[in-house]
Amino acid sequence: MTAPSKPKYFAIVSDIHGNIDALEAVLADIEKWPCSDILCLGDVVGYGPAPALCVEKVIEVCAVTLMGNHEAMLFLVDKLPSHAFRETISKPLRLALKELPANRLRWLRQLPMAANIDPFTLSHGSLHEPSEFHYLHDEDMARDHFSVQPTQISFQGHTHVPVIWEKKKNTIACYDASEGLMQVEGANLHAINVGSVGQPRDEDPRACYVLYDVKKRMLIHRRVKYDIARAQARFKKAGMPSDNLVRIGLGY
Repeated sequence: MTAPSKPKYFAIVSDIHGNIDALEAVLADIEKWPCSDILCLGDVVGYGPAPALCVEKVIEVCAVTLMGNHEAMLFLVDKLPSHAFRETISKPLRLALKELPANRLRWLRQLPMAANIDPFTLSHGSLHEPSEFHYLHDEDMARDHFSVQPTQISFQGHTHVPVIWEKKKNTIACYDASEGLMQVEGANLHAINVGSVGQPRDEDPRACYVLYDVKKRMLIHRRVKYDIARAQARFKKAGMPSDNLVRIGLGY
């Protein structure tokens, strides 16, 4: 008798935000699972003190990487007035511009806004006007998103809050993501927020990412502990705004 094959998961990460300690912990967790590919939904840079390290790691391990709003803002931060961005955003982006070599900046500039990985779709924010980076955080935005979603399931980041949006006929509902195994119903449309690796904002400071088994339509939101104190020391040493390092300890 042939042994049943192990499930092959896609690991989907987003919103790393220059937090190399969180990223390394997530990648170590991914190694425990039979994953075929790692996919990144953007915002590799921003907020955190290690943009170059995170970009190098993502290039090394991710089969697909999308552009997030912080990648887009990276190329505007030195072209707009200083008051156009809060310091919590501008200071980490200026660090990224300083640290990243020209070839990595070119790589970031050329990242796609969305991708179809049959049978699902990836984007950083809503698929409705993806270059505008709309937040998929209410029923109206979910309706706009689902109106252009080309596949039954899609994955997003951007809000830093792991949730599951479901469209069943004319009804749209939102569910909190759990850490357990979830069967994704085939008849309905789903938009899965994978949460944030480096800046969670659901009052749980653990890093968050998603595993998805395409064949069995099984979904797992993973929460991963990492050394937050070490990460905060790295933020402080790099001169990141205090709000940025406080937030990773509180998960908001």
